[in-house]
Amino acid sequence: MISGSVNASRQATVPIEIRGSNGLFHSMEAIIDTGFSGYLTLAPEFIQRLNLRPMRLVDVTLAGNLGRTLNTFRGELLWHNQLRTVRILEASGIPLLGMRLLADSEVTIQVRPGGQVLIEEL
Repeated sequence: MISGSVNASRQATVPIEIRGSNGLFHSMEAIIDTGFSGYLTLAPEFIQRLNLRPMRLVDVTLAGNLGRTLNTFRGELLWHNQLRTVRILEASGIPLLGMRLLADSEVTIQVRPGGQVLIEEL
């Protein structure tokens, strides 16, 4: 089970552990984004710090129907106590955790500041 909390802006956040190219894990908070169909976004500075391996450019449609071309990277993170390889999109801002990563999970959110966020494997 993965446990997080709802912040003052009513965003559901959870801690994630991403493995850098040196094998060390780095902790950060990610916001659950049910409108994001991918795995995970990370800001360029995090990707550089982790020294992730680039994959390719992809065309995406962002909120507001904005088209963009983004870099993708291969990354590994701990998910339900297992190392999982995922495609990471390079995007500025706070890391976003998408629906592809949440697949086969049950998400419970107490939607109030300080509320509990639980992600359980199905």
